[in-house]
Amino acid sequence: MENKGMLQEWLDFAEMDFLTAKHLYDNMYPKPLEIICYHCQQSIEKLLKGVLLSYGVTIKKTHDLGLLAEMLQEYVEIDSRYMEMCDDLTPYGVKIRYPQELCIEEYHVKKALAETEELYNWLRGLLKTEEDVASVEEKPLES
Repeated sequence: MENKGMLQEWLDFAEMDFLTAKHLYDNMYPKPLEIICYHCQQSIEKLLKGVLLSYGVTIKKTHDLGLLAEMLQEYVEIDSRYMEMCDDLTPYGVKIRYPQELCIEEYHVKKALAETEELYNWLRGLLKTEEDVASVEEKPLES
């Protein structure tokens, strides 16, 4: 697959974003709640784009996780709760970057981290073929 290197980059960056979110939550005080949520959204955005790439889909320039998930629905069935999780995380990709756009509390962050972990592990299982991910170490993320 000629896009194998690009796929690996999407997967690596998705993992880095999620690990960064977890690290900030576990180790920083005060917790940068907005930044943690931003990295959660970015992780799933990059992983969705990687999965779409593994299906040969041209990746759109969007931060809308729901739109990316809808694109993926053309290839796999997606449970409505995964769609809801994508909708929950989407605002953290753009609105969070500007002051006073969203009011984030710690419970939002806990939910974002949990949804990100669940979506991450589910999406990894959707990668199209073993050949596409032969160089990707199989390891689910855990909190």
